[in-house]
Amino acid sequence: MTFTLKGPVPGFYKELADVVRIFFPEARELDQGGELEIFITESEEGQARHSRATLRGALEGSHGTTDKKQADPILEKRLHKRQQKLAVYFALKAATGLIPPWGSLTGIRPARLVYAQMAQGLGVDQAAEQVRDIFDLSAEKAGLLADVVRTQQSLTQPGEQDIGIYIGIPFCQTRCRYCSFISCQVGDGKLLPGYVRALVAETEAVARMVADQGFAVRSVYVGGGTPTALPPDMLGLVLTAAGSLMRQSREITVEAGRPDSITPEKLRVIADHGATRISINPQTMHDKTLEAIGRRHSRAQTEAAYALAREMGFHNINMDLIAGLPGEDLTMFEATLAWARGISPESLTVHTLSLKRSSDMHRFGESTPREAAVDAMVRKAREMAHDMGMAPYYLYRQKHMAGNLENVGYARPGHACLYNMDMMEDTGSVLALGAGGISKRVYDNGARILRAPNVKDPEHYIARVDEMIKRKVDLLRGVGSGVRRPGERGSREVSLDAESTD
Repeated sequence: MTFTLKGPVPGFYKELADVVRIFFPEARELDQGGELEIFITESEEGQARHSRATLRGALEGSHGTTDKKQADPILEKRLHKRQQKLAVYFALKAATGLIPPWGSLTGIRPARLVYAQMAQGLGVDQAAEQVRDIFDLSAEKAGLLADVVRTQQSLTQPGEQDIGIYIGIPFCQTRCRYCSFISCQVGDGKLLPGYVRALVAETEAVARMVADQGFAVRSVYVGGGTPTALPPDMLGLVLTAAGSLMRQSREITVEAGRPDSITPEKLRVIADHGATRISINPQTMHDKTLEAIGRRHSRAQTEAAYALAREMGFHNINMDLIAGLPGEDLTMFEATLAWARGISPESLTVHTLSLKRSSDMHRFGESTPREAAVDAMVRKAREMAHDMGMAPYYLYRQKHMAGNLENVGYARPGHACLYNMDMMEDTGSVLALGAGGISKRVYDNGARILRAPNVKDPEHYIARVDEMIKRKVDLLRGVGSGVRRPGERGSREVSLDAESTD
């Protein structure tokens, strides 16, 4: 499907194109001559603004929306854009007969919309219902949002001087074929020593910043890539450099990640440095699928890794699973869920497969299960998590997700990951170390956010680590690229699309 957008505000076209892709995920926008043409027209009457989306070509139909103009120019732009998006959404919904579970939402943090309604005095359920009415969510997704927010409210919230630390190790033994993250294969290991030296330097500098400025470390998260792709001695160097940060932290997570990267020596290094939570992520129990997606481990290796971690005293382990892997149907996914239940992790993160353009699977045009099947998988995962005594505590969405669905973290009481919640809801400041890390300073519970990115390429990071350290110095002094939460006051600029909640 190709499409063309024509309307009075070209600056909105990117977000309007995202709405089109709710219905046609692979749709391609053209400047002219698309198979589907979408015309936006508008008129004003007093303080009322009327928008109408008209479809011509491959689909026919139209839908109009009316909204009140706002005096605040930033709020006005936000609501104006939303109005046009809803007009396009409802026109496409009527023309296609499709009922997207997340309605018109295209942003990654839908729970923020519930919090925005609660700020107007509504309770959790009423706020979720209001979000459902505005954006045409299904009752199931509105209920999921309400459950996530309820769980988050039961957890200790970050204070203004609380900070999370992310330590990124962007290396894996092999690259998963669905992966679009910033990561490199270990290969001959020639990059590892230089990378570890640079990361240690940045970590030690950040530890001094935190101490000098009186921050309280709320969480430390060592992620990747696969941190356990490092040899034990190099992993130990990184964790030792972070020692003062980890000793004061309420929570320390180390992603053990790939089961084939786990050894007793590496787990001992992790345990000796005080980790309180690890993640062992099989994605599926089916060896045939694991081979197809480029993960060189087996079901048996996952089981052995969990047994070893338990023997060594780890009592807070997360497991990641992916719904919608190629070749898997609902029966296979249910078998994975039953297997996971038998292993009994303390938390479970259920991802919906997202095939971004940089992934091997997208480049080779590989197919995934039908949307209805993936929707059923996600629903079954939620049912099993509930049966295991887990509640959803964070949720985010990505573009190019199968079925336009979501990723959800579930946890038993006392085992929710504070770092995940703070990062995803933009409620806590984070200093992110390593290649590709994005640090952020959060003010007024997300009303104003300053960001400072590290360079993505590991070789560039090694060469420019002093610059990365200076960026953090500037960030903590209040100098950075400003991003405002849509609809909030007192901020520097309108949020980027990637940060949009709706």
